[in-house]
Amino acid sequence: MAVRPLLRRAARLLAALLALAATLLAAGPARADFGTDYHDPFSVARPLARPDTRSCTVELMHDQPFSNGYGNPPDTPYATTLTPPAACRGPWSAVRLDLHGQVAGRQFDRLFTVRIGGVEVLLSSTPEPSAEGIEWRLERDLTRYAPLFDRPQPFAFDLANVTDATYTGVFRITASLTFFTTSARWPAARTADRLLTTGPFGLTVAAPSATTALTFPQNLERLTAEVYTRGGGACEEFAYASAPEEFVRANPGLGLCGKGPFRELTLSVDGRVAGAVWPYPVIYTGGWDPLLWRPIPGIAAFDLPAYRLDLTPYVGLLLDGRPHALGIAVNAAESQSNDLWTGQVNLFAEVDHGRARTEGALTDHRVAPAADVSTALTDQGGGNGHWTVTAARHDRASGWVQTSHGRVSTEVRDDLSFSSDQQLGAAGNELALHNRTDLTRSTATRGGGAPQVRSSHESDPLDVDYRYSRDAAGNTDQRTTMALGRHQEDTLRLGPLLVGRTTVDHSYRPSAHRHDGDTTVRTANAVEDYRSTGPDGGYHRTATTRDGWPVP
Repeated sequence: MAVRPLLRRAARLLAALLALAATLLAAGPARADFGTDYHDPFSVARPLARPDTRSCTVELMHDQPFSNGYGNPPDTPYATTLTPPAACRGPWSAVRLDLHGQVAGRQFDRLFTVRIGGVEVLLSSTPEPSAEGIEWRLERDLTRYAPLFDRPQPFAFDLANVTDATYTGVFRITASLTFFTTSARWPAARTADRLLTTGPFGLTVAAPSATTALTFPQNLERLTAEVYTRGGGACEEFAYASAPEEFVRANPGLGLCGKGPFRELTLSVDGRVAGAVWPYPVIYTGGWDPLLWRPIPGIAAFDLPAYRLDLTPYVGLLLDGRPHALGIAVNAAESQSNDLWTGQVNLFAEVDHGRARTEGALTDHRVAPAADVSTALTDQGGGNGHWTVTAARHDRASGWVQTSHGRVSTEVRDDLSFSSDQQLGAAGNELALHNRTDLTRSTATRGGGAPQVRSSHESDPLDVDYRYSRDAAGNTDQRTTMALGRHQEDTLRLGPLLVGRTTVDHSYRPSAHRHDGDTTVRTANAVEDYRSTGPDGGYHRTATTRDGWPVP
């Protein structure tokens, strides 16, 4: 992905930045921010737990360079074979993917994916380097993909970079998988029995949906989908800040992105909508102003979410041994060059080990084909405007499956809400944005044991204050302040008893100031805070940074 920094990207968002981008690009390579170096990227998020059992590590690539993903031949994807270690046979208590990257010079942020056996297991992005160079590390829990690891599998690491006389940064990546054996303290992880995948999809304004035919086990009992997706291109990467189409048409000179700030991807089974994904507003390390993300990346920028949907109510429709259509569609997308939504859907199938065939039915289906969206717009003239956009879903689906341990009924409920309040001022040169998404999903199961209810609540606030000015002498000034958050609570109830609860509260507040002309200013400050609770105990850590370095 040819990801652009703000000074080029935001030409679609705020017309005044066109002149600023032209000035910087015409001058050749920009001055190094924060001198010639900044601290290696890091986050205060809780590290993954590592079992103290015997383990085996398989290195899949070592210091592998990625410089030209569009060459002849391209250097991506890097392909090899993952052979699970004979000395640490499954079942495993945990499986961890570890990545180490290095890059120096000048380079955009780039997206990359990791696939094992054709199944996407990671969607991530890179930091933008300093002249002196940086390195970063990423760990990923791959335990739920354990069904892939019972035999050798193709491993593919896809990072499409571009280097030339100006953009010199070559990404060098090392990747390994560690398999942890079991113990009394670390028992075998419960995972699905089989994984299926749609393979990659791409959704555009001209082709907003895609469908894959899949055949499911005839003794299927539970089914969960996970959706990897991201918006790309000059507009869809910043869809959360897009303006209503009516305002864009009335103000063509501003060069704004349209279709409004709300995006949802719907998942369907044989043409029937079965759930919706509302993507988190991931901001990469070149977004808005690269200074904001040095050295702490935006929330989820290095580990994009895999959105999970419970499809168990639909199991009864999938047991005939025939192919069934799994569809994915996006509600809106801009038609600018490269604007699209890409991703992949994986399905985790749990089967009944006590019988060769199960049977079931979908008994209640009240899932809206599309979210209920409303827009209130005031065009204040002169390129100024104010709008609020809200969206909501209240969905329910129920079904049953007859298993070897009795009839199991499942009800899935989703209550989702979104709001965006945006004020565009100073003839398109100032933006105040306040977005919030609240997602509550629950699954109630009866039969085959004690009744249980699993609930998940997520709140995702995003605030942006952006101001740009250019005076008569040609001096430019740009100030950006943000507040990002991701707050989650997961609970498990057995009957009336609360038997499990985990929470995560993750917030990041960066600000940056750029000035060019009579003086040169490059400065930024940020505070990241992460706290969590759960069966492994509490965790809390905070970090403050200034001009690219941690503040003691």
